[in-house]
Amino acid sequence: MTMKFGGIQSTTAALKNALAVQGTTVNEAMLLGIGGGLGAGYILWEFKAHGSAKIVMGFTNRWNYYAERLTLLCQRVGANPVVQEVTGAKAAEKNLNDALSRGKPFLVWVDKAHLPHQHLPESLKGHIPYALGIHGAEGDNICVDDMGAALYAVPRSDFTAARGRIGSDKNRLLLIENPGKIDYEPLIQAGIDEHIEHLSRDSDSFSLPVYKKWAKLLTDTKNKKGWPTVFNTRNGLYATLRSVYEGVVVDGTEGNGLRMLYADFITESADLLGKPALNEAAEAYRKAGQLWRTFGESALSDKVFASTKTLIDQRYEALKHNQSDKVKETVDAVERLNDEFQQEFPLDDAAINRLYDLMQSNLMAVYDAEVAALETLKRVN
Repeated sequence: MTMKFGGIQSTTAALKNALAVQGTTVNEAMLLGIGGGLGAGYILWEFKAHGSAKIVMGFTNRWNYYAERLTLLCQRVGANPVVQEVTGAKAAEKNLNDALSRGKPFLVWVDKAHLPHQHLPESLKGHIPYALGIHGAEGDNICVDDMGAALYAVPRSDFTAARGRIGSDKNRLLLIENPGKIDYEPLIQAGIDEHIEHLSRDSDSFSLPVYKKWAKLLTDTKNKKGWPTVFNTRNGLYATLRSVYEGVVVDGTEGNGLRMLYADFITESADLLGKPALNEAAEAYRKAGQLWRTFGESALSDKVFASTKTLIDQRYEALKHNQSDKVKETVDAVERLNDEFQQEFPLDDAAINRLYDLMQSNLMAVYDAEVAALETLKRVN
């Protein structure tokens, strides 16, 4: 049987596929849930030198420490994780060759913008930490599992550069073993408990209050991080709106901030634990997921951005089908729009304010739904 690659979220998909090759079948919803479930996060990166900006949103628990999250998840399923981290190029190459010689898939950390099949702009290099699966080598190419239906062949020189670009993740790889039979019940309960504990915190940086804070910033004219101030000259606004849509709707979130995937985990857990009351929480997270999509769509809701949405959607479909030329075509087209809108933003002040108001209203609806879903899960757990 031909191995099916791809998936929903890069880290859970990479782990699912690596385990599958070794004979262990576990779906992404279960991996998301037993790994600690959902998270919350929002960072606005401004690349002033390039006249651009990008939103980073965290949808999983420990989204900002995902090496730790993946290691813990592997431990929970009994995959005996071994993390290797070195700074030197020779040691990194030796670790890679040794890992390849084992004949088993493993995970690595790279800079996403260095992967040639992603065709991302030069300006993003060094800014996108990313984990993916490695399934061997063919000649001078590394066989990379990166959300495509088939493996991508990445030249070793590009792969080496990608591994060494981001200092905090430099040359890290994660070896895993076949865990055998997984005892799901205690893992499910541990994952749910961790999810509840994490999202019950009052942090406005790494827990649910961050969404209330972000919603306020969308219209706050006095805060230096308020969008009316940050984008006073419209510099980078188009790229930021684009990254909101991309980050919520298409970039490894199944279109709903992973909330539908988590709901699937809760539904499956209700059966495995014999707790039908958990289905109420699953429905609450599905509602939150629908509202996440509404929010993501609203960032590019003006008709002037219709072609942008189409191009972004086409890019991710092309990545899923290993159509590298199509990926480049769509990225180049979006960059041309970016250059055009940097020169003259297509919305006037009144239209921009309406857009901010719409996004704020939709994001507050998300926040309220997230709080309600969490409270429901606490009650029925």
